[in-house]
Amino acid sequence: NNKIYSNISNVALQNNSIYIYSKDTSGTLANPQIVNNTNISATGKNNYGLYSAGYVVNNGNINLATGTGNVGVYSVKAGTIENRSGVITVGGSVPINDEYGIGMAAGYTWTKKDLLKPVSQRPQQTTGNIINRGTINVNGQYSLGMYASGNGSTAKNYGTISLNANNTTGMYLTDKAVGTNYGTITNAAGVKDVTGVVVKNGARFINEATGVVNLNADNALGILRTKDEGESLGVIENYGTFNITGLASEVEKVSESKDLNKTLGKGKDRISIDVPAGATEGTIKAAGKIQTPEVVETKKLELEDTKVSTIGMYINTSGTKFTKPITGLSALSQLRKADLIIGSEAAQSTTAKYIQIGKTILDPYNNTILHNPQINKWNIYSGSLTWMANISQNQVNGTIENAYLAKIPYPVFAKDKNTYNFTDGLEQRYGKEAIGSRENELFQKLNSIGNNEEVLLFQAFDEMMGHQYANTQQRVQSTGRILDKEFSYLRNEWSNPTKDANKIKTFGAKGEYKTNTAGVIDYKNNAYGVAYVHEDETVRLGESVGWYAGMVHNTFKFKDIGNSKEEQLQGKIGIFKSVPFDHNNSLNWTISGDLFAGHNKMHRKFLVVDDIFNAKGKYYTYGVGAKTEISKEFRLSEDFSLRPYASLKLEYGRITKVREKSGEMKLEVKSNDYFSVKPEIGTELAYRHHFGTNIVKTAVGVAYENELGRVANG
Repeated sequence: NNKIYSNISNVALQNNSIYIYSKDTSGTLANPQIVNNTNISATGKNNYGLYSAGYVVNNGNINLATGTGNVGVYSVKAGTIENRSGVITVGGSVPINDEYGIGMAAGYTWTKKDLLKPVSQRPQQTTGNIINRGTINVNGQYSLGMYASGNGSTAKNYGTISLNANNTTGMYLTDKAVGTNYGTITNAAGVKDVTGVVVKNGARFINEATGVVNLNADNALGILRTKDEGESLGVIENYGTFNITGLASEVEKVSESKDLNKTLGKGKDRISIDVPAGATEGTIKAAGKIQTPEVVETKKLELEDTKVSTIGMYINTSGTKFTKPITGLSALSQLRKADLIIGSEAAQSTTAKYIQIGKTILDPYNNTILHNPQINKWNIYSGSLTWMANISQNQVNGTIENAYLAKIPYPVFAKDKNTYNFTDGLEQRYGKEAIGSRENELFQKLNSIGNNEEVLLFQAFDEMMGHQYANTQQRVQSTGRILDKEFSYLRNEWSNPTKDANKIKTFGAKGEYKTNTAGVIDYKNNAYGVAYVHEDETVRLGESVGWYAGMVHNTFKFKDIGNSKEEQLQGKIGIFKSVPFDHNNSLNWTISGDLFAGHNKMHRKFLVVDDIFNAKGKYYTYGVGAKTEISKEFRLSEDFSLRPYASLKLEYGRITKVREKSGEMKLEVKSNDYFSVKPEIGTELAYRHHFGTNIVKTAVGVAYENELGRVANG
């Protein structure tokens, strides 16, 4: 029962400090428990100006703009803090650490993180009341002007809340707290992404006749209604003014499923559910043709609570759960509109694209409608991004006569020609596989994508489209080049102990490919194989003919989400001839030609929503190549020599059609070919020294090559 009066001029806080703390719950408007006339400032973070359970009046200026996570005033244990004439300023927040800058705060409700802890380790839940008659400046990103949490907590603004930084919020109300605005919520010039009011988890916001929410900023949002899973959206009563302007600004937004139009798509992909005014039955049309829907009824009596919020009700259409009616909505006398969200669970039990929801599924929801006559408009939503929903109603009592689901053709979501072609084929596959099959599971994953999850659908399309085949020609050519390198090494670096030489070696090689090209996946490769060269020399130095052959197995591991893999087995056989143009072979011309053939196996793995699916295919390759090279060697000393050279390599390769034979989303990739024209110039500096019968040789070279042919496209 002690009273606190602070009249000193100024006080400064550093870190993790509170200027005035009181758990005394006494005090009234006429006789407050704490009166603060002191100007409070802070140089650090996580400070509180005033923290009290009683009635508090603040007349001082509280400047906590320096540092993050600072709170001007905090009311707990049903107390009240009134900012009568002060200016409260807060800085930034660190959301990842749950450190928020807040001008005035009231109450606390357990968060999701708290609920993961034992009850003994959770902070105390409490309520509070805050009143602003002065000014609150929100000067740091992700910070809040006023915050109230918990059933019984209130926040009232009679003054001004100014949002002076990006990503700031005027009032944040959650978990059944009530906020009332009699004053002004506005923003400074030049900021963006500001929100006037957030109403979450059953909270209520009342904008009285004198209340003004005036925002002029890019991406400004007047009011956001949102909720956690299992909670309900809140209530808004507006008697005042919302003036929201700026690029991409919105007066109101609900973080729920968006309304699905009754007609989507064009031409053969057009889908509609038409319910004429006053009709009790609807018509589903695909590409202008009437479709007969399959009826899905309840299959067993498993009672569960209807999923319902203060503005919406969810219909589970699975046919495996019989839901109990909810009658509590009648207590919300102010509620005139509500959302009816129709789930796509019915698609789990049928391969049909057009579904009519059975009467037994609709009965409990109709009971809810009958018990809530004050709701005169039900907004119809589909809970799934890829399904359209609509209902026909009884014109007397508003109950649902019929409810329909129609699958939206996948090409409707395509944004380019390639995606359209793929989704057109995907649409044709829908319903071909039996319920419970692996391919059907893939489509069920697509059906489960919610209206606010477009990114999951686009990701699934991109994953399934077969980007692993995008640069097949490059990979085939690179596998052949591994053999070419080994043949060259055997011919040039291994000596010929006889005029009729046979040289053979095994080898291994690693590589990595990275690109910024859209639709082409990075990969690493590991290769091993064997190479053989037979060379016949004549009596003339440098003159020889011969042949070569080799086999290489190259494994490509793609850096996609599913870790796809390709195995290439390639064999090559060829002949060569080397001709000197002088007596010591310093000027030499070599020409060679070869044939190759390969057998390749692709194992694609792709993510659809949260599961990895796969497809396997085989294809063959064959081709022909020729190379000509001329070089000139200069002796710089007894041990050093310099050899400039120029070469031209021509190669034609053919890839057969790919028909994937197993997997959930089998593709057919058309045959393709490539033609490589690759000139190269370079020079090599070599050191060779004799130690008796032994020779030590080392060399360093530099070369430039350029692909002039058509290899990477297609």
